[in-house]
Amino acid sequence: MPKPQAIKPSAMFADANQSQQISRLKGRVEELETEIAELKSSGSSSQEKAELESKIQFLVQELSETQGVKQIDFKDISRNPLQPRIIFTQAQQQAFANVLREEGQLAPVLLIEMTGEVRSQLEQYEEQGLFIADQPLYDINLPYLMFDGERRLRSGPLSGLSSLKSVIMPAKGAIDLLEIQSKAVSTTIHQKKLHDLEMAQVLICQCAHRYPYLKDVLDESLDIELPRALNTALTQLKRRLRRGDQSADLAEILTADRSVQKEWIENSGLEEEARAILDVILSYQQNPATISRYVLPLLKLPDDLKQAVWDEGLEPAKLRLLNQLNAEALNFEDEAEAKKIRMEVTQNAIANNWSTQTINEQVKIILAQHNPSSEPEQLKLPKEITALENTDFSELSPAQLRECQQILNRRLKEIKQLINQES
Repeated sequence: MPKPQAIKPSAMFADANQSQQISRLKGRVEELETEIAELKSSGSSSQEKAELESKIQFLVQELSETQGVKQIDFKDISRNPLQPRIIFTQAQQQAFANVLREEGQLAPVLLIEMTGEVRSQLEQYEEQGLFIADQPLYDINLPYLMFDGERRLRSGPLSGLSSLKSVIMPAKGAIDLLEIQSKAVSTTIHQKKLHDLEMAQVLICQCAHRYPYLKDVLDESLDIELPRALNTALTQLKRRLRRGDQSADLAEILTADRSVQKEWIENSGLEEEARAILDVILSYQQNPATISRYVLPLLKLPDDLKQAVWDEGLEPAKLRLLNQLNAEALNFEDEAEAKKIRMEVTQNAIANNWSTQTINEQVKIILAQHNPSSEPEQLKLPKEITALENTDFSELSPAQLRECQQILNRRLKEIKQLINQES
C-alpha cells in the first residue's frame, strides 16, 4: 500500500491560522484548568477559583465561536494509538474523573474526522507493527479519532459523562499521523512526561516514519532489528575510541547542532539501520547509550508486565526486576507457570506500593525457592574497568594526565546519570 502523501502539520487543516488560534485558545483553557485543580488541592480561596472559572468560560466561548464546540458521544470516539503518552494510571484516571464530576469538562477535546485517508494510514502503520489494533478504546470504524484529549477520553466514563465537548478538526488532504506524533514527542520528552516504554515505542515509530524503506530491507521487525543495530554500533564506536579515533566519541556529538549531528552520522561508517536509530535518538537530545541499555530493552517485556505499565505506570527499575521471574530462571518448562508467579508478585508490588529494594528482595527469595541449585549471578565488571584500576598513572606526562582526567570526569558524569535513572 503506497504511503499517503503527507502535508505539514501547520497546513493539515482547512485553515492554518484558524488551527493555530484554536490550539492557542484550548491551550490557555487547559492552563487555567490546571490552576483550578492546584487551587482546589491547596485549599485556596473560592474567590480565586471563581475568577479562574470565569476566565475559562470566556475562553471556551471564544473557542466555540471560532470553530464550534459539539457534544460527541464516547462511543463515536477512537483513541489515537500513535499518541506519544498513553500511560494514565487507574489512580490518575479516577482523580481526573473526580475533577470532571465536580467541575465539569471545561476544555473541549480536539478530534480528527476518521476519513478514508486516515483509516488507510492507520491500517498501514498497523501492518508495519507500529501498534496493535486489539487495544482498549481503539476502533478504526468510528467516526472520530482523538487528536488531543486522551485523559478526558479515559476519565470521562468514570465521572458519569456520556459525551465530550469537542472541536472537530476537518482534515484537508492526507494527514501524516506520525508527523503529528513527532511534533508532540518533542514537547512531551522535554516535560519528562514519557515512561521509558512509551519512549521506546515512539523511537521505533519515528524510525519507521523517517526511514520507511527500512522495513523492506531488514529481516525482522524494527523493534527487534533496531535495538540490535544500536547495540552493535555503540560497541563499534567504543572500540574505535579506544584506538584513538576521537570522531567516535558520542559525548562530543550529543549537544552538537542538528546539522553537525547529521553530518557525523552520515560519515560514521555505521550500518544503515544504526544510522537511522541514532539520528532519531539524537534528534530528541537523548543519550544513545542510555536508550540502548535502559529504554529499548523494555520492548521485549512480556505482555503482563507491559499491561502493568499501561494500568499503573510501573517504573522501569521495578519492571527489570520482575522480568527476572521467567521460566528459565524459575526452572519451569512452561512460561505460563512463570507468568502466574510473576503476575502475583506484580499485583502485590502495586497494591502494597513496594519499593525497588523490596521487589528485589522478593524476587531473590522466589528464585531461590524454585531454583535452589542456582546461585545469584555475580555481575563482573568489564575488563576495561579492572584494567583501569591497575593502570600506573605515574608514567604519564602532565598533558596525558590532564586528558585522562577529562575523560574520567566525562564518564563519571554519565555514571551519575545512569545511577539517578535507577533510583
